[in-house]
Amino acid sequence: MCLREGRVTAATCADHVEPHHNDPNKFWLGRLQSLCDHCYNSRKKDVERRGYDRAVGVDGLPLDPGHPVYRT
Repeated sequence: MCLREGRVTAATCADHVEPHHNDPNKFWLGRLQSLCDHCYNSRKKDVERRGYDRAVGVDGLPLDPGHPVYRT
């Protein structure tokens, strides 16, 4: 998430790309991504709740292709 905004930040958390919902197979075998503490505790949870990331680039446009502004 930080890299999409052009920031290099040390990762402190291993996050499941897709929520595992207490499924042991998804928990142990699911894909992981490295996130900084801020992204893991705020932005990732916001994405899971809303369905898209609200971060914007320097041009003011949303970075997430799944953002509602890009839906037709």
